[in-house]
Amino acid sequence: MQSPCIAKEKRLAKFSTTTHFCYQSGAIAVMAAFALIIIIAFFGLALDLSRLYNRKVELQSVADTLALAAAMELNGTEQGVEAALAKAAERLNGTVAGALTYQYGSHNLAWSADAIRFAASPDGPWDSASATTGRAGTLLYAKADTRGLAGTHGAVETFFARFFSDLSWVSVDAQAVAGRSALGITPLGICALRPGEPHRDHGGELEEYGFRRGVSYNLTQLGPDSTQPPQIFLIDPRGGSASDATAERAAPYVCTGTVDIVQVSGTDVRLAGPFPLADLSHHLNSRFDLYSAPFAPCSKLSAPPDANIKQYSVSATGGVAWMIADAGRLQASASSQEGGKLWTIAGPDQPPAGTTAGMFGPLWAYAKAARYSSYQASGGKEPASGYSTFGTGDWAALYNAPVPPVPRLSTSPGYPSRGGENSPYLSTSSSFHRQPANPGVRGRRILNLPLLNCPVSGNYATVLGIGKFFMTVQASSTALYAEFGGLANESSLGTRIDLQP
Repeated sequence: MQSPCIAKEKRLAKFSTTTHFCYQSGAIAVMAAFALIIIIAFFGLALDLSRLYNRKVELQSVADTLALAAAMELNGTEQGVEAALAKAAERLNGTVAGALTYQYGSHNLAWSADAIRFAASPDGPWDSASATTGRAGTLLYAKADTRGLAGTHGAVETFFARFFSDLSWVSVDAQAVAGRSALGITPLGICALRPGEPHRDHGGELEEYGFRRGVSYNLTQLGPDSTQPPQIFLIDPRGGSASDATAERAAPYVCTGTVDIVQVSGTDVRLAGPFPLADLSHHLNSRFDLYSAPFAPCSKLSAPPDANIKQYSVSATGGVAWMIADAGRLQASASSQEGGKLWTIAGPDQPPAGTTAGMFGPLWAYAKAARYSSYQASGGKEPASGYSTFGTGDWAALYNAPVPPVPRLSTSPGYPSRGGENSPYLSTSSSFHRQPANPGVRGRRILNLPLLNCPVSGNYATVLGIGKFFMTVQASSTALYAEFGGLANESSLGTRIDLQP
């Protein structure tokens, strides 16, 4: 019996007289078996790696979601930090629809507060909630780390890698950082009237940087130095160093009342020159539901109107709905240069000689005068319910015009007092309220404006604080009337929360 090799030689001999092949079936079988082992090993390794990758993707989704949920609750208060932990924990509640899971939805995750850390910067340093006591106002970012969760959700058992190493289990994890990338302030800066006095006792009333709550101002006529012309400033809404910040580029930001800056208080902001009110007044007036030509620059979707677009205009006889019509009543408190400042008759501790009731303008459309004693009792931190306020019966003492009479309250319809309606703006009465045609958002008429340390030198100015100014009437090309409503907590003004790179 001939061997397979000899038979092959004879069969191939007819085709070639110089080359002979010998087919070794046993050698091929060994090579095939060895190759098969390598192929199976690679397939096994690929399977292990794919399971690790999928678990990593699952945990990254968990970290992203927890970081966003926590960051959205940070508002500068201790309650905000507590809410951040609570919201993150809710996303892992297995009894709630949409709860986060892992291992292809078959397992729930166990919550632990150790998974969330907080910081003032996206680069840290990171602290637990318990270690941030007293610093809530500085916390802008939340970091989620799945290693801090309870349980072994990151552990993946290998099927094949264990045959080639001691890696029978491999653990994966994920981290994510989220925080605000925009602020809800309008890029319009005004000068603080008393730059060195953020809080001051004005005859028992709280005064903030020279402004009094419930008093209206023409913001275009203010300044800390009566020898200099009044000026309002356009703030570069992108916070860059480029010199191309123009009214056209700033227009969308004026519409929405936002800037692409994460922090302004205590920092220097770049000024792009005087605020071009003639060009941007229509953008401000989107808050009054004005979108048709010539009021077409803003979108009612991105810049909706206020829920109450009633204008509190002084009538021809000098009154507003809740105040007696005093002759000569102005739309805002009358301008004054008393004390060397460009401010109003409401600024000095005693109104200037010749001040009449009508010169105080409409009072308390949005906010009431706050008691200085309440500010002191709170330790300088305004509670969520606000400082305690004066009543309308205190007008005679608060606005003691040298020339009688003092501002007086009308009894028909009178100042709103039902339930929680503590100002005309919050009232639903037709005397004080007008519904917009488009869906409105409460508070859109409030302009959060940076209060600058003036005089300004160069292209930058220091922001001392953020003032809340309520637009009492529509802006014109030359005037912007707004009532001061207090200082805003910057940490509560984050409008866009993003994952950080």
